[in-house]
Amino acid sequence: MQRRSVIYISATVTGVVLLGLAGFVRPAREVFRAALLPFARIASNAGEATGRFFHINPDAKTANERADELDARLRSTVVDYVRLRALEEENKSLLAQAKFSSRGYQTQGARIIARAITETTAAVTLDRGSRDGAEVGDAVITDDGIYVGKLVSVGDRTSVAMLVSDLSSRTAATVTGMQRVTGVVEGRGNGAARFTLIPQELDLKRDNVIVTAGTEEKVPGNLPIGLVNDVESRPTDPFKNASIEPLAPLNRLELVSIVIPGS
Repeated sequence: MQRRSVIYISATVTGVVLLGLAGFVRPAREVFRAALLPFARIASNAGEATGRFFHINPDAKTANERADELDARLRSTVVDYVRLRALEEENKSLLAQAKFSSRGYQTQGARIIARAITETTAAVTLDRGSRDGAEVGDAVITDDGIYVGKLVSVGDRTSVAMLVSDLSSRTAATVTGMQRVTGVVEGRGNGAARFTLIPQELDLKRDNVIVTAGTEEKVPGNLPIGLVNDVESRPTDPFKNASIEPLAPLNRLELVSIVIPGS
C-alpha cells in the first residue's frame, strides 16, 4: 500500500509539472489569483490603517516641531522684554539722577540688595559703600529727589540706610517755602511717619508738603519727604503734631541715590 501511494503521488506531481510546462496550468492559476484579489485588497487596507494608528503622521510631527519652536521663541521674546523694561527703568533713574545732580548735588546711584521691614523697623542694604564715597549720615533719595532716609552704617562695598518710617528715624524738617526749622519727622513704623514739635503759631494744613530743613550736615534742604494728613493740636500744648504720608513707596524701592556732600 505504501509503495502504491508513493507511485500515485509521483505520477500526480509529474503530471502537474508537464501540464505547467505545456501552459495548461496558467488559466487555473489566474482564476485562483482573481479569487484571492479582494481578500488581498482588504488585508492591504487594514495594514495601512493599522500603520496610521500606531505611527505618527509626518505632517503632524512637523506641526508639533513648529509648535515647540514657536514656544521657544515666545519664551525668548518674553525674557528680552523683561530685560528691556529693566534697562528702561534703570535709564529713567539715571536720567533723573543726572537732572537732580544739576541742582548742585552729587549723587551715587545704588541698588537695594536686602530689606529689613517690620512693624517697627525699616532699613535697606545698598550695593554702595565707602569705596563709592558713601559716609554715615548721607541722605538717601529716590531718582527724582524725594528723601527716604539716611545712611546709618557704611562698609567698603555696601551700606545700610534707615528709612523715614523706622521708629528710630529723626530728620529736621519744615514746611515747603519756609526758611527755618519747624519740626522733626519721626518714624512710626508700618511705612508711616509723624511731623512733631511744630510751633503752635505755625498755620499747618492738610496736604502741606514737608521737606528737609537743611540744618543737618549731610542732608540738603528742601528735599520732599511727605504730605500732611491730619493735624493734632491742643491749645494747652506748646507744640502740635501731624501725621504725614511719605511721598516715596518705601516698601517698593529698588533704585535710590546717595547724596554725596561737598562734591
